[in-house]
Amino acid sequence: MNPRNLFVTTALPYANGAFHIGHIMEYIQADIWVRFQRMRGATVRFVCADDAHGAPIMIAAEKAGKTPQEFVAGIAAGRRQYLDGFHIAFDHWHSTDSPENTELSQSIYRGLRDQGLIDVRSVEQFFDPVKGMFLPDRYIKGECPKCGAKDQYGDSCEACGAVYAPTDLKNPFSALSGATPELRSSDHYFFRLSDPRCVAFLQQWTRSNDRHGQPRLQPEVLAKAQEWLGEGAAPDEPGGAAVAGGKLADWDISRDAPYFGIEIPDAPGKYFYVWLDAPIGYLASLKAWCAKNGVDFDALLADPTLEQVHFIGKDIIYFHVLFWPATLHFAGRKAPDRVNVHGFITVSGEKMSKSRGTGISPLR
Repeated sequence: MNPRNLFVTTALPYANGAFHIGHIMEYIQADIWVRFQRMRGATVRFVCADDAHGAPIMIAAEKAGKTPQEFVAGIAAGRRQYLDGFHIAFDHWHSTDSPENTELSQSIYRGLRDQGLIDVRSVEQFFDPVKGMFLPDRYIKGECPKCGAKDQYGDSCEACGAVYAPTDLKNPFSALSGATPELRSSDHYFFRLSDPRCVAFLQQWTRSNDRHGQPRLQPEVLAKAQEWLGEGAAPDEPGGAAVAGGKLADWDISRDAPYFGIEIPDAPGKYFYVWLDAPIGYLASLKAWCAKNGVDFDALLADPTLEQVHFIGKDIIYFHVLFWPATLHFAGRKAPDRVNVHGFITVSGEKMSKSRGTGISPLR
């Protein structure tokens, strides 16, 4: 067998705080695997980046009296002590707030648009009358519409794993001001994940093996993907972002100004939702590495021997096994070869979370 040709990533840490021990656990897992593959003769490009966009960073920067770019730069400056301290050796560390990511995100979006997979629709979304802005999903809290858990975010439940639209929450409130949010209308851009072409592709991709004859998804991850794809899902399972009525729902990929992110082409005042451009940051980091090392990025991606392997936590499975492979495939790019998923480190029985103040520093 010829030596493997690998492009390996870990999940991008959100640039609103220092690493916690959960990040380091994932990086160590991936680093061990990368070192093992290199010992076997593989060529590996091991990259990551700061996930630098989104309203949470914009809001945190405002509170700190900084621009978003200054705020992110301050966070990024503190990364090296953690990586060096645990001997984690990425080949390149980048940022989603970069020229490479802007170019790639807009190019991939145009590819999806050319395939007829982008719709524009008027949607009702929560508006904070005190702050005078539409609220990002993570700044709306309430009770989970499926299990009733309190103090859950506006996109997914950390207690039961349900995925839903913010408007599905019970007793919602603004995490910024505490005010009861108002519903207001705005035009949003959607990736038509429910299109039969997307469904057929994802059914095939999730169930298939990689080039080595191994399943590209772990059994429990595949089982969850099959639920989202309507292959065994409960008909009343909520999930505005992933499933609705046991079927894939379209994905809202836009946010309104003010927003720190990448502008959508030909759509003034509209920006890509951070989860559209964040995984594209994998490619942007690889592209920056290529430029630094004199490698032709497009030729590398087109190489049929190149394997794209991701290491992630289970809380972002639906982005990596539904949205990400479909986005790549229908934009004319190769979908990932394998997605490796790990569980949570818990604190008092709950998922460790920086936003909830339960992130344990690995430097302690």
